[in-house]
Amino acid sequence: MQPAPSRTQKGTFAFLFAAAAFFFLWTISPVWVPVFLGLLMAVVATPLQTRLERRLPRHPRIVAAAITAVTLTFGAGLVVLVGFVVLRELVRFFADGTAQSHVTSGVHWLHSRRVSGLLARFGETPDQLIEAMKGYFSNLSTHLSAILSSLLAVTSNGLLTLLLTAVTSYYLLLEGRNLLRFLVRLLPLPAGETRALSREFREACVAILLGIGVIGLYQAVTAGIGFWIFGVSKPLVWGAMTGATSLIPAVGTGLTCIPIGVSLIAGGHVAKGIALLVYWAVVVVFVADYVLRPRIMEGRMRMHSLLVLISLFGGIEAFGPLGLALGPLFCALFVALLRIYERDYRPPRVAQGPLVPS
Repeated sequence: MQPAPSRTQKGTFAFLFAAAAFFFLWTISPVWVPVFLGLLMAVVATPLQTRLERRLPRHPRIVAAAITAVTLTFGAGLVVLVGFVVLRELVRFFADGTAQSHVTSGVHWLHSRRVSGLLARFGETPDQLIEAMKGYFSNLSTHLSAILSSLLAVTSNGLLTLLLTAVTSYYLLLEGRNLLRFLVRLLPLPAGETRALSREFREACVAILLGIGVIGLYQAVTAGIGFWIFGVSKPLVWGAMTGATSLIPAVGTGLTCIPIGVSLIAGGHVAKGIALLVYWAVVVVFVADYVLRPRIMEGRMRMHSLLVLISLFGGIEAFGPLGLALGPLFCALFVALLRIYERDYRPPRVAQGPLVPS
């Protein structure tokens, strides 16, 4: 039997382990996004992998490669298709004079007697408002240029991200069970607790992807219906664009619905424009983010709707776009640890006698 390590040996090992862990995390930090995406894909696809391996027990590598290839091809194809449609419609919008006609209609509407009288009550004139709007759109174009530059940078690194995501997903699908058994042996916890945490992690990943996908589809469909009801041209295209922008934190669907509503108002269709904005705020945003998303995710994550909502918005503030996944994931693991603590580690309560002696 090997003798127990001395205090010096323990201290030396702890220092070496901490240093190695620090440099390991520092090394993978530039590529943690594709690694996390690959982990998410592998965890969610594990049940499908199990069913396929029952039919093809001798070909685990083919199964892992096929799942990874199909998933990434579908995701990348969807992104390319939506990006192509959006870019084509924007080019047509500016090339065929539609943008200029909207601007001209808006200027005439601001100089109308009714609107001029309304602005005069607030000490404003149409020309002052137009100048203010020019400054606003100038700042907006600057921000959009910065966003476009960042998107181009992401696109230039997109192949590397796609490759690392595919490699991570493939090897985790291939070696996931061995990795889980290694964690069960490594962590100084009962095996049942480690497996319970892994189940919570998998259910949280499934709930996150389910919530993102279902909510994006819901917002695309409801926005398209709203555009059709209020007479917006090409409602299917704008609805698809709204579904794509729903993945952008904070602004999301407002990138399409607000400009369209404002353009309707500026074009003289005041009632339609206001109705579209109200419809967007209530049906597309409020119902999706405050009713459907928590309901979809709370069942699998076994968390209250309020906690799911807090984890979503808190995650976005803390981690940016990936906070949609990281926030609920961390919250679900914390709640799982609380349950384990209550079940296995909480000290038993000691019966207390009466506060006032008899």
